[in-house]
Amino acid sequence: MSRPAAAERERIDLPYRLFGRARGVAPGIHRAVGAGLNGAFLRHGSILDTPDARRIDVRASITDPFGGLKVRRFENRARIDVFVLLDLSGSMAFGREADDPIADLCAAIAHAAVRSQDRFGLIAAGPKPRRDLAMRATRRAGLPDEVWRRVAGDAGDGAGVSGLLSMLDELPQRRSLIFVVSDFLMPERDLEELLGRLWRHDVAPVVVRSSAVETRLPRFGLVETTDLETGRRRLVLMRRSLREAWLARARERRAALDAIFRRHGRPAFDLVDRFDPDAFVDHLISGGG
Repeated sequence: MSRPAAAERERIDLPYRLFGRARGVAPGIHRAVGAGLNGAFLRHGSILDTPDARRIDVRASITDPFGGLKVRRFENRARIDVFVLLDLSGSMAFGREADDPIADLCAAIAHAAVRSQDRFGLIAAGPKPRRDLAMRATRRAGLPDEVWRRVAGDAGDGAGVSGLLSMLDELPQRRSLIFVVSDFLMPERDLEELLGRLWRHDVAPVVVRSSAVETRLPRFGLVETTDLETGRRRLVLMRRSLREAWLARARERRAALDAIFRRHGRPAFDLVDRFDPDAFVDHLISGGG
């Protein structure tokens, strides 16, 4: 499957960041625990604690009342792992027949991770584990295109996220940034289990939505609905009161999701119909990732 030209233009540098300090020794751009060599100046220290003659500060040493040699100590900057945890249950297949916003999002995150000297990994599953789609954290050449082809080539099927839950143990133990991409049409107990088991990581939710479902309902007429997870079809006579009730439930559900996400650390980004890179950048800058 070839990557569309629109997706090529969406290779932007996303200003994501890890809440808290990273842990690691591989050089990167994220503030990390301890002192290092590649960050901003922190303070002076004794050469006995940091025996590195290249970092001796002559002026600070001369003015030290105890006559000790002083060395400059710098903020540690380290690399992190960035993962997309992708829900591939059947309901996620809606609206992915042509341009694929989920594939565009995943490829943009992979591109930004590589540009930021970080590593990117992918875990995708629905009711069953999909290890054929999984990617260990890597920075190899051509990664964004590979990610796009993998994600766009599989819309998912089946009901539930038990497979996704079973693959969480494959995430690294070290604190990582995890973009959880899902429509979150799952029981609240499954959502709480999912977020609870990601407690050691920095979780950035992405809620996949469709305006066709939530805002383009007719005021009156017959509407055929299909449950993408079970395949069950239903013919509904849409009328004004029913339409307003559906829209109200959609708003209530989104508000409930937001309360859960904020309790676990971050507000969610809404991916509606298409991937808007500028909107995603604004979300990340405002504190969503």
